[in-house]
Amino acid sequence: MNLKTTLITLSCIAGLLIVITFYVVFYGSGGTYVVSSNLGSDAGIFATSTGAQAGEAASSTTSSTLAFASSSASSTASSSLSSDAASGASPVTWTQEHETLSVINASVSGSQLTLGVQVTMDSVAECVPLTLRMIADEQGDLSPPITPQFTFPDTGTCTGTPGETYSAQPIVFTLNDPSTFPIILTTGGTANVLFEIMQNPDGSLSVELPPSTD
Repeated sequence: MNLKTTLITLSCIAGLLIVITFYVVFYGSGGTYVVSSNLGSDAGIFATSTGAQAGEAASSTTSSTLAFASSSASSTASSSLSSDAASGASPVTWTQEHETLSVINASVSGSQLTLGVQVTMDSVAECVPLTLRMIADEQGDLSPPITPQFTFPDTGTCTGTPGETYSAQPIVFTLNDPSTFPIILTTGGTANVLFEIMQNPDGSLSVELPPSTD
């Protein structure tokens, strides 16, 4: 009788352990519960609190990762743009007497080519000679601009103020054929740097050094 009682007790304990184990495995770690209600097909499906916390953590991690990636991309783009803008370098820059000159833009209107030339004065006040020339033909003949000289706004003459930078001083040339590119020019003077005005696919112009023959 004692043996039978013991076996029954052990069976009950084993059954209880099986029930507990089943509950822990299938419900303890957080799952999905279909909640019965009189709403019929509108009844919601709810996750356990553990599952909800895990979802919130995953969402937070994803949001943080995306925000970090977006911030990094924005920072990289800003750095790149700032660096390019800060350099302000023209491919056509030369020194003449005590000044530094750069061709910073170009435009064509009708039969006229206008170059914007930046002039940076040194510590000497002097007249800046206008030595820019256009290569007029295949024989290499040079055509001067119709602009007679630099005329700086603060002096009204070709003499610049020491330490001053004059941006986009307009220098105008007459073109024989406005539709022909590249337009080849030279800075003249002691530098005598050849450069080209090229037309881009969108119709805008760019100032470039001629391609290297190396």
